[in-house]
Amino acid sequence: MNEYLYDSYDNPLEAIADELSQALNSKSVDVEETTTNQIEAGQVSMRQSAARSIRAHALHMEESAVGFLRATTVDARDSAMGSVVARDVTLESVTTPLLIAQHVKSEELQTLALFALRVEGNVRTLLTPVAALAMGAGFALTLLFMRNVLPKLFSTKQPS
Repeated sequence: MNEYLYDSYDNPLEAIADELSQALNSKSVDVEETTTNQIEAGQVSMRQSAARSIRAHALHMEESAVGFLRATTVDARDSAMGSVVARDVTLESVTTPLLIAQHVKSEELQTLALFALRVEGNVRTLLTPVAALAMGAGFALTLLFMRNVLPKLFSTKQPS
């Protein structure tokens, strides 16, 4: 895996994240054009890379993919993610089936299910509250039908 300590003197926010990572006895990792199984670090920066699992305090992704992500702060552009659990998420042109966060800020997000306290921006979800209610009602009616109607249709009556 191509990783090295991340030089963050250009951006003050990255410098603060570096200091927090060092205070938490974690390392900063920069991954570029690499595929890896697991990354655990304080600050992670990914460019054109893929990881099966990431656990970090701060993550910046560009044109990358991750299977499972658990982080405090996520900033992603033109990326794909499996399941995401985070506190603050900023996304631009991202696709993920499941996103759980406190605050989501998005330019363009496509997701199956989104659970968040606060959402800003353009989000397209497949599973809206109305769709979830309709799916639940359809499932309940199917169970009711199978329990009450099907046994009557297939029961064989004995002639007396």
